[in-house]
Amino acid sequence: MMRRTILALLSLLFVLTLAVPASYAAPATIGLFLDGKKLSSASPPRLINQTTMVPIRVIAEGLGANVTWNKKSQIATLTDNKTTIVLPINGTYAILDGKSMPLEQPPIVINGVTMLPIRFVAENLGLVVKWDASAYAVSLWRTNSGVSGSDPAADPTVPAIPPAQYPALQSIQPKNNLLTIAADGSFSPSVSILTNPDRLVVDLPGVTFDGPISEPANNTMGEVPGISQDNPYISNVRYIMKDTKSSTISIVAELKQKVSYQIQNTGDSSKLVIQLSSVPPANSSTKSAIYIYQSHNRESWIPELPGVTNPDLAFNATTNVSMLGARMTGMLQAMGAEVYHTSYDYSSIYGSQFNYAKSYVYSGKTIVNQLALHPQIKYLFDLHRDTSPRSETTVNIRGTNYAKLYFVIGLENPNWKQNAAFASKLQALVMAKYPGLSRGIYYKDKSVGNGWYNQNYSPNSALIEVGGTANTLAESNRTMDILAQAINQIRLSVQ
Repeated sequence: MMRRTILALLSLLFVLTLAVPASYAAPATIGLFLDGKKLSSASPPRLINQTTMVPIRVIAEGLGANVTWNKKSQIATLTDNKTTIVLPINGTYAILDGKSMPLEQPPIVINGVTMLPIRFVAENLGLVVKWDASAYAVSLWRTNSGVSGSDPAADPTVPAIPPAQYPALQSIQPKNNLLTIAADGSFSPSVSILTNPDRLVVDLPGVTFDGPISEPANNTMGEVPGISQDNPYISNVRYIMKDTKSSTISIVAELKQKVSYQIQNTGDSSKLVIQLSSVPPANSSTKSAIYIYQSHNRESWIPELPGVTNPDLAFNATTNVSMLGARMTGMLQAMGAEVYHTSYDYSSIYGSQFNYAKSYVYSGKTIVNQLALHPQIKYLFDLHRDTSPRSETTVNIRGTNYAKLYFVIGLENPNWKQNAAFASKLQALVMAKYPGLSRGIYYKDKSVGNGWYNQNYSPNSALIEVGGTANTLAESNRTMDILAQAINQIRLSVQ
């Protein structure tokens, strides 16, 4: 048996049982990503018997694994410093560290290229495997990449931009109910409201004045000219270099009245658009209502779908996560909460124009409509189910199985820390009575997903994964009952 390094191995491939619902149009070529970076190979991924073939060579190079190929015995052996995987061609099982493990798809050889099962191989080499239906791609993550979150959650590490690459402030435009701030590169603003007097403050760390807007003299503030006297919200806008060490520019808008604000998702990280609105009078309805929705409304569970065994086919038009939304709605209403729930089937609504990648655009329109109809809505919850294996999505507490919760925070929302604080509080309430029920908080930017998840509409917004494809509806409903209690506790604590 001859051992060869990955660089010497020719086109060794492996397979993942992955597919997308038949109703979703998909590109001809399956994408492959490792830690968010697209990988290329002379042999592209392909589907065989609803199984995705993915090149192991590129993956294994990144992991430092070794491969031994015995042509005579037709056996491939993969090893790293902890694991040995033996995969016989056309065999029905693999041998993992000396133990036999069944395989759903046998390893095969096509035109001299060896194909092996990717989920089995990747997960046992320490990777997290995700199917991104919107991108029609397989995403592989090393477990130290941060993709699976942590518990308790901690702020993600955001790489610092070298000072020489700081973007320059280009414009500050208050017009009607909008305040628009632009730079010539990406920036991560922080927005807050101050009172006595009423002000909107926007801090721009890592942004310079090396552009059309000149830096004010020391200890003075620049002022934006030409603000219309008819502007209903803003009377004056000033700016200053708040902190030279971090190159943080602070922009202060003097307000004519008390306001609330929403940050618009423009898809442009070099532009910040803040929409202002009047705060309702003190004698108006208390702003404590709850809105529950499902951006990926057809996500379902294998145990609830007769004949379905492939996790990537666990989608259904009627048996899906909207049932969890209905369960939580009923429980909260029974506790006296004002709750609004929509279970729109976006695939049916948009028909031939439906695009899975636009799911958050569709649900975003729904949110805007609900906020207009019910301005008293304060809390927003988008319910999903995950694709991780049952061992990761299930916990047994005092003899009963529950689907685990997983909170997702979008880092592209400039006020993501407010969403993270809300998720942390909710998680703490759940874990206090049911230890282990949460998998933690997963921080995602645009490199691994939407990055916004409509969390810009409220600081009290959460995207929550409830269990996974292998969980049952009963297990998920038990978890919804516990989550409803925690939400109600938060609601009552601020009234």
